[in-house]
Amino acid sequence: MNRLDEVTSLVGRLHESEQRELLAWLTDSLAGSWRVAETAPRYGAATEDQEIFTVEEYLAFEESSSDQHEYVAGHIYAMSEPLEPHKLISGNVFAALHGHLRGTPCRPYIHSTQVHIRTRGEDYFYYPDILVTCGQARDEKGRFIEHRLVMEVMSRSTERIDRREKAFTYRELPSIEEIVLISQKSTLVTLFRRKEDWAPVVLAAAEQALELESVDLTLPLRQIYEGLP
Repeated sequence: MNRLDEVTSLVGRLHESEQRELLAWLTDSLAGSWRVAETAPRYGAATEDQEIFTVEEYLAFEESSSDQHEYVAGHIYAMSEPLEPHKLISGNVFAALHGHLRGTPCRPYIHSTQVHIRTRGEDYFYYPDILVTCGQARDEKGRFIEHRLVMEVMSRSTERIDRREKAFTYRELPSIEEIVLISQKSTLVTLFRRKEDWAPVVLAAAEQALELESVDLTLPLRQIYEGLP
């Protein structure tokens, strides 16, 4: 999709709130203000004069580090320890996926599996909160590459990045069928499907259910948020 009329048509199908998010994302991107960590990276927030790292330097650094870091177009960002609601939501979703996918070629991963995306001439390495990979194909570094479903649990400090940067970048993975963003501050889940041109499906009521066609699983929102006050 690279023609202006195709882009205009896609934007026109977005929900009004998603159009506002897209506009804000474009504004932030042009201003060079992308961020991908929790409130403050342990070694300090990124600045315009932050050192640029190669992919090889990042991978070597990550291999020797006891903490996780994400890589965004040459910049390295530390990932903070998630808060308890974040852990609980991720755990609820992972448990449901793990039981459902047992005995299939697909495997769910939580917090620890790295995803590499190369788009627009830049490299990105993320650690999704939940990732489902199917098949055994791997890249030259041994990382699984047939990712089917990716989910992010949004905190107050990462919501803008999850919605604007990651939700758009994950789409560049050709095997990804669905992207899910889960709010932890309220009952709110947003689903994007490739086959529907990434038009958002917004769920905001506890009695609703998340239909994950990529893994043939219906997940009630009550189950996603189980245990939260």
